[in-house]
Amino acid sequence: MPKKINKAPAFQFYASDFLSDLNVQIMTMAQRGIYITLLAMEWIEGSLPADTQTLKVLCGHHPSFEEDWNAIKHCFYEENGRIYNSRLESERSNMISYRERMSNNGKKGAKARWNGKAIAEPSNKEVEVRSKSRSNAKVKLYSEEFENEFWSLYPRRDNKKRAKDKYISLRKAGTKKEVILEGLKSYIKQWKNAGTESEFIPMASTWLNQERYDDELISNTKVIKNLVVSKEFHYMCIECKSEKTTKEELSINDRLCECGDGIYETKNTVLAQLSADARKENKISCSEQKASTPEAEPESFEKDEFEQAFSSMVKSMGAR
Repeated sequence: MPKKINKAPAFQFYASDFLSDLNVQIMTMAQRGIYITLLAMEWIEGSLPADTQTLKVLCGHHPSFEEDWNAIKHCFYEENGRIYNSRLESERSNMISYRERMSNNGKKGAKARWNGKAIAEPSNKEVEVRSKSRSNAKVKLYSEEFENEFWSLYPRRDNKKRAKDKYISLRKAGTKKEVILEGLKSYIKQWKNAGTESEFIPMASTWLNQERYDDELISNTKVIKNLVVSKEFHYMCIECKSEKTTKEELSINDRLCECGDGIYETKNTVLAQLSADARKENKISCSEQKASTPEAEPESFEKDEFEQAFSSMVKSMGAR
């Protein structure tokens, strides 16, 4: 049976997370349209049927639906004959938890106000007003935290509003300020040690949305400094063309080739020299060939000269 859920008219859609998702990046535009349509239908209905033909109907009988569905179906999982998207269901759970938390807090606040002796439950309007007042106070506190403690540290300065909204959302959901700030300080240390430029650092909103403050990073920079980079040196003898590969650069004394006639030089240097010698040799050969070929007699020029002289002689004798 599909899940029965109190329906909400909308769900959080994080554009940055969506467009940076590798699964989405390799989709065609048609596949993205099918994906978003199915996400919207799942949000409304609580789940989707596992039957491909029914899904095709939901997508307006798209002509190449079967092929496109094969490309995106890994974004969903099946449970009890229905299919779900894990990220969407996570957002749904967060929203339900938030609603329940706000409702319970409202009830506790009402009871505390009347010291447990109220002759009647406070009206929904009264609860809503008090809840909104407390919420506004928290938003103000979280906004100040964001400005003075988080944003002042974060090395990238764009999309501030989205980052602020997400920070406040996390704090409302119960994430501790210390967890976020300690996670950020660890990342700042890593970015600094790696020499990461600000343009390659994720936006603050993306960093918060992905909950990167919970990541476990290597804090001991000595481990990184002690890493050994493997390198190879390639040599070639210009006389016998034999090659040698070593892990360390050869000294002058070690460069004598076994053939006894040459020394080992870097392979690129030898190949460049051989290429230059081949071009030079080819140029000399062409010059010698050109010099050994006798120049052709100008037969056509001498024939024209004879015909002109003969014509002049005939005219001088009066012949026609």
